[in-house]
Amino acid sequence: MTRLALTLTLLAACGGSAKPSSTAGAGSSSPVLLAKRAAVSWGIEPHGEMSDVFLATTDETGKQVSHSLGRYKGTCKVITPSAAMKALTAVACLAGPNGTELDAVVENGSDIVILQSGIDQGVTPDPMARNEVMRVKVEVGTKIELGC
Repeated sequence: MTRLALTLTLLAACGGSAKPSSTAGAGSSSPVLLAKRAAVSWGIEPHGEMSDVFLATTDETGKQVSHSLGRYKGTCKVITPSAAMKALTAVACLAGPNGTELDAVVENGSDIVILQSGIDQGVTPDPMARNEVMRVKVEVGTKIELGC
């Protein structure tokens, strides 16, 4: 599946862009005010025994930006991160009992930080042992939320 097809699939699954909200009444000439928001979701593109992983951010207008995070060994899927990771969402790429976890963490209300850690079956992951892969800046005051 190409990234374009994946993006279109994500948009179709989410119902397209969010509807703008307005505080103006019917017939008012006041401009429509859009609240700033960024929805975070994942893109996964399998390539044999490897998978390319992307972080997609979608703003309140429906504009989506895809950020390549690299190619990881194994089968990747979106997971619910453990509470200790304090992550909004995560992806696990597993090749047998071992692999890589990528966590999307909101920092200072204006950064989406992708942190990487190893996965070893039967071992509790250490949140302090993660390494930063990427940092995506958003405008201060933007509501960062989980996309679909």
